[in-house]
Amino acid sequence: MRVPNGFYTDGQGRVRPINGKKGRGGFVAAAGATALAVTAVTGGGGATGGVSSVAGEQVTARVGSAKQAARDGRSDKAWQRMRLRVREQRSPDHRLDCIVHSFGQVQEFFVGHRCRSLTRTVIPLADEQGGTAVVSVAWVRTGSTRDARALNRLDRRDGTGDIRALGSSVLAARGVSFTGEHYESTAKGTLFVRAEAAPMSGNLPPALLDGMAEVAVLLPRP
Repeated sequence: MRVPNGFYTDGQGRVRPINGKKGRGGFVAAAGATALAVTAVTGGGGATGGVSSVAGEQVTARVGSAKQAARDGRSDKAWQRMRLRVREQRSPDHRLDCIVHSFGQVQEFFVGHRCRSLTRTVIPLADEQGGTAVVSVAWVRTGSTRDARALNRLDRRDGTGDIRALGSSVLAARGVSFTGEHYESTAKGTLFVRAEAAPMSGNLPPALLDGMAEVAVLLPRP
């Protein structure tokens, strides 16, 4: 509908009169009408909210596709679908003693429950804008399915300790901190897997860091 002279359309699509006289006052009213129109287009919060929503949906779609590749054992394809590049990666570390490489209640768990093997790796990743992050992954082969599930429940609780990341002291010296914010774990049979992402540089969105952990926990054990 064409808006007649002397009126404007507000943010709710209603036609309202422009108050005040023409001239300077008229320009102020027109500017206000323009601002209202912009508000209507952007949803009341400028363009940022809309862009963030679209970006979040794109990350979610990438994560879903990457998870399938990870389940299929295609690690490289999984990160490609996330639009992430794997930088130089350390060789995985294979151990038989989980007690030495854990702390807190998680360590106490291993004192009373068999740990058949521990494999740890760290995956350094970079996004398309040059932002970097690192994902720590640990695979624990427990003595039973019940133990794997119990360890998963314990590790998911805040403040219960952890399995130390491979090269954790070196990463800490570079300012990398694993806070448990971007974390995922799973138990399948006698295998417990935990993955945690931590930012290194750039402005990586939290959804992307969460997705890194969600994909990494599905990767095959190296």
